[in-house]
Amino acid sequence: MAAVLSVRGLHVAYPDGTRALRGIDLDLADGECLALVGESGSGKSTLMRALLSLLPKGSRVTGSAVVDDGDEAVQAVGAGRAALRRLRGGLLGHVAQDPHAAADPLWGVGRHLREAWRARGIRPPAGAAEKRAEAVGIGDAKARLRQYPHQWSGGMLQRAHIAGAGVHGPLITLADEPTSALDAGLAATTLAVLREDARALLLVCHDLRHVAAVADRVAVLYAGRVVEIGAGVLERPRHPYTRALVAATPRPGHGLPVELPGTPPDGRREITGCAFAPRCGVAEKACRTEDPALAEGVACPVVRR
Repeated sequence: MAAVLSVRGLHVAYPDGTRALRGIDLDLADGECLALVGESGSGKSTLMRALLSLLPKGSRVTGSAVVDDGDEAVQAVGAGRAALRRLRGGLLGHVAQDPHAAADPLWGVGRHLREAWRARGIRPPAGAAEKRAEAVGIGDAKARLRQYPHQWSGGMLQRAHIAGAGVHGPLITLADEPTSALDAGLAATTLAVLREDARALLLVCHDLRHVAAVADRVAVLYAGRVVEIGAGVLERPRHPYTRALVAATPRPGHGLPVELPGTPPDGRREITGCAFAPRCGVAEKACRTEDPALAEGVACPVVRR
């Protein structure tokens, strides 16, 4: 399938000097769900914000991120106002992390949903908001949309945000931890709705069980780099970090998870060699001096032998 998103050499440094992304390369195919996983601070949310041009003022961004619907290719990095209008809500839909925090408590849920049209200068067609709500499994939509966010459960309100993100049929839906505020059961059903509603989905999720259920491919990020990517990554991890990440995940019937010792590197300092080497059980001398390239789906020459 054709790539609808192509990211090449994407670097992001925050105003305080933290290098959050250090040369990200990845593609998202039409119709695919690609999940980004990794510890906090690995760069997952930074990548999402870079695509939407929502990074803090003063951040330094280099590289490219091209969104291509087959008729037009739009460069997201350094996008001007016209390109941003084309991207946000048009080519790129966005589902926020916490549905209640993303909602104005003084607005009815229906007003939130209809804002997806108004934000682009379009008058919501009669009954369109109710239709979108029903499409993501909200029953009695006409009555429910008259209610306020506090009258909705987190799972139902997140479905309303999913409905809003998909109003204009975006090419790609960006979902940054969309289930972190939900319990396990609601999270699973909400992700299933999101996957069904989205055309192509770039998903950040900390729960590897949910990732395994919805993702076609997984990209594992560590210290701002992709260290492993592909299908079946969580079932057959190759990179030492991916193995440690899977081992640290609670799994019923498998005993206590194995803690990964050490901490990720300080992004404000220069990294020499493999960023994971100080925590790696198979690191060799060369790993501490040579920056491993991503090849054959994994950035580790030791496991590629």
